[in-house]
Amino acid sequence: MNVYDFDKTIFYPDSLTQFILQCVLRYPKLLVSYCPKTLFAAVLLAMKKISVTQAVEQLVSFVKEIPDIDAEVNLFWQKNSSRVSKWYMDRKKPSDLIISASPEFLLKPLTDQLGIQLIGSQIDKHTGKISGRCCYGKDKVKYLVISDYFPEQNIDEFYSDSLTDTPLATCADKAFLVKKHGKKVLPWPETKKRL
Repeated sequence: MNVYDFDKTIFYPDSLTQFILQCVLRYPKLLVSYCPKTLFAAVLLAMKKISVTQAVEQLVSFVKEIPDIDAEVNLFWQKNSSRVSKWYMDRKKPSDLIISASPEFLLKPLTDQLGIQLIGSQIDKHTGKISGRCCYGKDKVKYLVISDYFPEQNIDEFYSDSLTDTPLATCADKAFLVKKHGKKVLPWPETKKRL
């Protein structure tokens, strides 16, 4: 089994950021109701006054103001599915697993279309509240271990753009760091121990 991070790894740039931008452009009222609170949450996160989970909930809180979130997600993928990296499409396998901090409700239509599996952040698409997991950094290992995909299957290769995914990279037989806007794949930097 090969495991991939999603944003800035096999999809560039960041799907959630692009989705938020689409929604703000289509629903300009979000500029007043959503953007100031989100910027404030970003400052609080940088100051370590709120958790990543609290920041993510604020980031996704705009969904409450979208009349038909499913239609909006489908529109997003109609416009953006071509952004999946060619290098990934050339090697895609049905056994591939995407593990991402992005909301499952946003990525699932695409992963279903690609015929691959997904573990993402469980965020309610109507409220923006995290209803199960925020799948970020070292927590990716935890959610993979309790999923149906592991330990029955070995992780042959792991790909990510971020060193925050080092805990998961150490679980794979081979790990790769994706750089240059998702176009350059390099060996993962050496780590001191494998999990």
